[in-house]
Amino acid sequence: MIGVCAEATSTKDDGMMFKRVAVAIACVFLGLFIALGSSVVTAQTNRPANSPATNSQLSEIDRQYMLTAGEAGVANIQMGQLALQRATSPQVKQFAQAEIDEQRTVATELSRIAPRVGVSLPTTPGPKYQAALRRLAQLSGQQFDQAYLSEGGINAHLENAATFQREAAFGQNPDLVRLANTGLPIINQHFSTASSLTNYRFAQVPQRFNGTSAAPTGSPSSQLTVPTQPGTSFGR
Repeated sequence: MIGVCAEATSTKDDGMMFKRVAVAIACVFLGLFIALGSSVVTAQTNRPANSPATNSQLSEIDRQYMLTAGEAGVANIQMGQLALQRATSPQVKQFAQAEIDEQRTVATELSRIAPRVGVSLPTTPGPKYQAALRRLAQLSGQQFDQAYLSEGGINAHLENAATFQREAAFGQNPDLVRLANTGLPIINQHFSTASSLTNYRFAQVPQRFNGTSAAPTGSPSSQLTVPTQPGTSFGR
């Protein structure tokens, strides 16, 4: 009888041991499952740096594009409004209105994107634009027309071209890259128009408006050139 009881007790102990081992193995597998699940979630949450950006993400190039284009837009709208008041040439006034329309389109898009990415857009022109506006306000007649086309037509679009090209090439935010690509053909068109009106040649100064001597010998004529083609368009 004692032997039978001992044998029964041993069998019971072996069963308990087997259950404990089984429970321990189950716990190990459960822990591995939880750990693997956590890794998958983390991998999905932490998107790799080289994956496509979403519309709410912004690189430093994107941010600077918004600030630079926003400030230039405010200044060029004010410059165009001044030209509508003071210009004597109908072609210059038409160009100024087209420039205002261009900048307002860009401003509308930037204002739509800015809250989503946490950027406060400029509302006033920076110092260099304020200085240019003050100088333009001192001019009149054909001299104003030429000065406006030089600053609001040539210089503005040279700067805008660099700003928009950089964003189109290196920007990360899809909406801003799309805006830059849309704006570049218009910038090119307006620059070409201003160049034809002033006989502008790259990196040359056809006329000065700062009280210094005239442009160097051999530079393009400083006279305003009206397009000879009928129906020349300054619009989009």
